[in-house]
Amino acid sequence: MLNATRLQLKHHFSYLQQFMVSPRTVGTLAPSSQWLCQAMLHQIEWTQALTVAELGAADGVLTKRILGRMRADAQLDAYEIQTSFVHKLQQIDDGRLRVMAYSAERLERDYDVIFSCLPLLSIPLRIRVRILQQAQQRLRANNGTLVLFQYSHLSEKLLSRYFHWQRRLEVRNFPPALVYVCTPR
Repeated sequence: MLNATRLQLKHHFSYLQQFMVSPRTVGTLAPSSQWLCQAMLHQIEWTQALTVAELGAADGVLTKRILGRMRADAQLDAYEIQTSFVHKLQQIDDGRLRVMAYSAERLERDYDVIFSCLPLLSIPLRIRVRILQQAQQRLRANNGTLVLFQYSHLSEKLLSRYFHWQRRLEVRNFPPALVYVCTPR
């Protein structure tokens, strides 16, 4: 029990360290809760999802849960720019996972589903716009879905330029998060 608590504290502390070093790209003080992950994953029809992307995969909290839901023949591209998080993602042993150690401004291919954990408000506007444009374009071909969370509703105006969306509040997260389910305009 004590070792489990120690590991959890160490995990949370690593997020805090990354946030202190780079608040514009990490954007959170703690990993996503199991309830936030579930709220995001429940939005997808997994039998249809063959190509999946995760933007801002961090250390793989959501990544591992996505892999747990995906079909055996599906593929997940996890985009992450923080070097320490990239190393943690590369330790996940699953042949369906490709770790993309560069910005989500240039997505690799068309996707059925894109999950985003990016702190949109912390990202400079021009980059935020490019990321949302890329997501819109890469989902259009497959009539795909973007599922993202934010800690504030302040990105909704920009999000509305590129997507139709619905949102729900997940209070069992620190801090509470808004989950958006989006389809390209």
